[in-house]
Amino acid sequence: MVELRYIITNELRTISPYVFAFFGEWKSKNKFKIETVSDVTIIERTSPTVSLIQKLMRKKISDTSYEVHNFTSDLKTLSPAKGEKPLPSNFLWVPCFSVQKGPEAAMLLCREDEWNEEEIEFIKHLSSTIGHAFGSLSKNNSFISFKFLRNSFLQSFIFLALVASMFVPVELSTIGKMEIIPKEPNYINSPLNAVAQKVLIQNNEVIKINQPIIQLEKTQLQNDYELSIQELRIIETELLQAQQSSFNSSEDKALLARLQGQIKLAKEKTLYQKILLDKTLVVSPANGIAILKDKSLIIGKPFQIGETIMTIADPNKILVEIMVPVKDSITIKRDAKVNIYLDSDPLNVLQARVMKFSYEPEMTSQNILAYRVTAKLIADNIYPRIGLRGSAKIYGDQVRLYFYLFRKPIIFLRQTFGL
Repeated sequence: MVELRYIITNELRTISPYVFAFFGEWKSKNKFKIETVSDVTIIERTSPTVSLIQKLMRKKISDTSYEVHNFTSDLKTLSPAKGEKPLPSNFLWVPCFSVQKGPEAAMLLCREDEWNEEEIEFIKHLSSTIGHAFGSLSKNNSFISFKFLRNSFLQSFIFLALVASMFVPVELSTIGKMEIIPKEPNYINSPLNAVAQKVLIQNNEVIKINQPIIQLEKTQLQNDYELSIQELRIIETELLQAQQSSFNSSEDKALLARLQGQIKLAKEKTLYQKILLDKTLVVSPANGIAILKDKSLIIGKPFQIGETIMTIADPNKILVEIMVPVKDSITIKRDAKVNIYLDSDPLNVLQARVMKFSYEPEMTSQNILAYRVTAKLIADNIYPRIGLRGSAKIYGDQVRLYFYLFRKPIIFLRQTFGL
């Protein structure tokens, strides 16, 4: 089923191009939810875009829209949140039916261009195939009757055991996305307003201190330096001539002081041009490894003074950065226990402790509002590679089991009804 959803939302572009595809199973009108979005691995259901599209698709289902058709919507309606870019305004509603079981799924495609009749007919034909596939793969739920549970004594015992278990103390915890980041990294900033001509190192290469790493464009600076040298030589020649003729001419004697001042200024200018020319070859300020995304994105790019080009980091000095979604946040304290689960090594758990955490949430690259938590690994001899990702489980205060199980329903009730 997971593979089928992925193929439907991503490979359908070969038939008809689109920007976004939203897909979900249609089992009932009130319980429809988006399960797959094109180009997205994990769906954040609380994101403004998903919430907006889910509301739009539920309205289509409640209106009993059983035919494939296109429609448009105004830009004001399609703005997920304040300041965000609106969605494309041309939509194609694609309900998927099974001949034997009826409605199975629904899909919504959107793009900037209008949908033509040929594309609509192709997707209409494909929608029945999708409905047939989901009808064939879905299984009917069956309830197993356990006769021994009809015993009243056993029922009372199970009920009391469940009530008693609700008072068992457990540690409250939350899970967030994590990444291994460098501790005290050296950011390589552009020393000049110049274009990067060459990158002399590779990503993840071991770098020594004072090793050349970037060559900036130096043609203009080289010309300015050579021109300043020529100007200095001309003034020195004039000074020599004035010194030779100053014995016979009072005017040349008065010219000496002015020429000596010009030579001093020309030397300063030449020294300044030499300093700028030397800065075109950027060297590493420390030992470590190079962290850069893509050399092709750096070469030929014009950089401003102070703009970061790459990072040099010590692979033995690392931290763990955890992004905890606001909806899953708990009270996090300093030195709280953290379990790290790397995607590259899911069978082993790394232990860490919380060092610091942000008091204000921020928007992540996945458009999720989350708190930033920084942790430090407890083991001194384990150094995961910088950039590795995974999940982190942060432990909080001890609570009763019933609170641990019903915390989110309680939050939902209080936020919805104010109870």
